[in-house]
Amino acid sequence: MSAETGIRRVQPDEWQVYRQVRLTALAEAPDAFSSTLEHEQAFGEDIWRSRLGSPAAATFMAWRDGEPTATATGKLDDPADEYAVPGSWQLVGMWVDPRSRGLGVADELVETVAGHARVEGAASLVLWVTEVNERARAFYRRMGFTPTGARQPVRPEAPEFWEEQLVRRLGESA
Repeated sequence: MSAETGIRRVQPDEWQVYRQVRLTALAEAPDAFSSTLEHEQAFGEDIWRSRLGSPAAATFMAWRDGEPTATATGKLDDPADEYAVPGSWQLVGMWVDPRSRGLGVADELVETVAGHARVEGAASLVLWVTEVNERARAFYRRMGFTPTGARQPVRPEAPEFWEEQLVRRLGESA
């Protein structure tokens, strides 16, 4: 990453910037997320603020030359989820603007979320990645993630798109 790039946690009062980046991500990569652009366009300010203010989650944004260029969220894994990995946090909502891909931004975001999860006591970081996104799958493997064997449809209304769960033990370096 260049010296003009930085990553920091997004605060609830920055909800409008986060909203714009998230909606851009959903428009640019519609099959990469479990939500849709149409669904999240309807969210009000209260939902965007609550996403950024939850004590069980932390959203980070990368800035390049003063502009937001990428985002990722770490959140406490739901122990009631059938695919929950005990003692883990999830990496969700990861997206890098195409103009910033290949510059190390994604690496820094993953390490930032992993570091936050580690501080919060997580033993591992889990994520779901679509099976058709080979670039993302290769990236996550390079970052130390390995398949758990779990698979599921990305969204119920798009059963043709599947994703697999990956895990990275924290404390391991990529």
